[in-house]
Amino acid sequence: MRGATLCALAILALAALSATAFAAKVAVPEGTPVKVMFDAGKKISSGELKAGDTLSIRLVEDVKIGGKTIVGAGAKGIAKVKEVTPSSKPGKPGKIEISFVALTLGGDFRSKDGSDLKLSGTAKDAGSSHKLLSWLFIFGLFIKGGQGEIDAAQIYPAAVGETIVLESR
Repeated sequence: MRGATLCALAILALAALSATAFAAKVAVPEGTPVKVMFDAGKKISSGELKAGDTLSIRLVEDVKIGGKTIVGAGAKGIAKVKEVTPSSKPGKPGKIEISFVALTLGGDFRSKDGSDLKLSGTAKDAGSSHKLLSWLFIFGLFIKGGQGEIDAAQIYPAAVGETIVLESR
């Protein structure tokens, strides 16, 4: 009887240990496509931002691996202004380039060290040039080019920037 009890306890301990040891893990490979948007209502213009400024983004569609939602739509993240040149006289256009940086993980999956899901990809725009006007008319020397502007209502493609292994909670 004592041997049967010890055997049953060993089986229960092994089952409990294996349940924690084999928590669901999933790798999100580098290059996995994601779709993001900037916060609506934010003006993203070369005339208003400077290099290094951060912007809020959010995930538009779930990131799924093997049919499981790993990162849910609506996950918040950040983007950073990589390069910016305001428009200037005579007729020079403004330019802006924004790099997608990371998404904060939430929901059922987390990284072991608490790190975010790194992103790669950019959104960029160059304003319109008014150089021709500035050369045709003497008053054109006082005309600025158009600012580079990124549409906050548009969906932008990005990708996972680095393979990460996530564990279910």
